[in-house]
Amino acid sequence: MKIVKVIHEDISEADEVIKQSFSLQTCNLGNFFKRHDTILYRKSRRIWKEDFLHYQQNKEFVKEVIPILSKDISEQSENLEIISIEKAREKYPKTSNLSIGTYTLHPYDGGRLARLEHYHKNLALEKDDELITLLGKMGAKTLKIIERNVQHNSGSGGVKAETIPADAKTNLNLSQQSEKIKELIVTFEGNIVEIDSDLLRNSLWFSSDSRLGAIFESRRFISNKIQKYTLKNIYTETFDFDFKLAAKYLTVRTDLEAEYHFVSKKERFFNVEFGE
Repeated sequence: MKIVKVIHEDISEADEVIKQSFSLQTCNLGNFFKRHDTILYRKSRRIWKEDFLHYQQNKEFVKEVIPILSKDISEQSENLEIISIEKAREKYPKTSNLSIGTYTLHPYDGGRLARLEHYHKNLALEKDDELITLLGKMGAKTLKIIERNVQHNSGSGGVKAETIPADAKTNLNLSQQSEKIKELIVTFEGNIVEIDSDLLRNSLWFSSDSRLGAIFESRRFISNKIQKYTLKNIYTETFDFDFKLAAKYLTVRTDLEAEYHFVSKKERFFNVEFGE
């Protein structure tokens, strides 16, 4: 997993030193031994043989370990990028709200960064927001979203309803909703829209989604168009996110793994009704 640290100014001269320092601070010895266990075991058998306590032999083993550890740290530092905010804006122009902080690459777009803090929570919200936008651009008139915990599907306690008028191109952020089971109703102006032929092709999250593809084809080409449809949207992919590594770079202590499990237990039903 690549770590991108965005800083105030360009300090390219000290870049390598800082990278090495960060690698040493975040070095995971458990992972190190997993990666190099076979070669270290061979060397230990060759050096120690039957006498594991001899001082000189221990020193020889350390001499064997240091070059391997040094190389491993060097390789890890290649996955760390320290970049000024100005250069980050040029290199990762699609990043939303880029500021000083620590990021990793967006799972679906190498030209976009995703902040480590609340990584999965933010991506799940981004996915929901894009689905709302796409449905609006396909001519949605009303959209009723019901979110519930997968493990607690019964009951209606704590359900809140909210009506939000929105232009079909407006990207709505669900982050203001309550964390409890909830219902959200989105209403669009209901104008006739011209659907962009590249709408799904340019989508970040739904370019290959068969359900959206069916709606897209129906809304564009079929005279007997889809008028109502229910989509279930979930977020369960970890994208090989290294929770332990990320935790070492966080400035505010956050249990990212617990946050992921919380998000992954949610399911959202998008009940959409289209206009003409």
